[in-house]
Amino acid sequence: MFGRVILHNNIFNYHLSTAFDVTTLCWAFGVLLPYKQRQILGWCWAIFVLIALSDALWFDPFMSSINVVSRIAGNSLLTMLAMYHVWNLQPAGPPEKNPELVLGAMVLLYYPCSTLVFIVQELLPAGISARFPGNSATISSMLLYPPLRVLQVGLLIYLLSILPGGPAPRRALPGWLRFRFGKRPVPLHSPISQSVNHSK
Repeated sequence: MFGRVILHNNIFNYHLSTAFDVTTLCWAFGVLLPYKQRQILGWCWAIFVLIALSDALWFDPFMSSINVVSRIAGNSLLTMLAMYHVWNLQPAGPPEKNPELVLGAMVLLYYPCSTLVFIVQELLPAGISARFPGNSATISSMLLYPPLRVLQVGLLIYLLSILPGGPAPRRALPGWLRFRFGKRPVPLHSPISQSVNHSK
């Protein structure tokens, strides 16, 4: 029973990932907001928590259904928050070097698009989807999701690299993602290359 329900089930990950994304990004934007706006954001986050709990317990059960309600609510909250944040940004240096602008762009590029993909996958009426042969509408929407996720991760790595004192882009990745193909080339100024040149 445990293996069938828990080990062979990844539905609950959708609920957890939505809660993690919304909570983390609300905290990140909240640090950048004045105190009064931070209080309003706290109330909005509390409302999202109530929606997420209601969705997990009643509308879309935690272990059997993807969280349609809480995901749309959370993505809408993040989109409005990012729009407000970008709209009120003050010009400070080159835009591509502004971490706050990159954070807003990352949210605005990923979460509205992923919401549309999610709506096509989960909420498209059967009468409309039946007009497309072989579930082509759902398959096409699923093909858009991996590039969106790659774009989000790429902007996140770039954001970490331009933070004050941030690491280089390659070091911003976890250790298990720092892979390379083939052998690392020997620099021309290394002792090994010098000994090879002298032997010639």
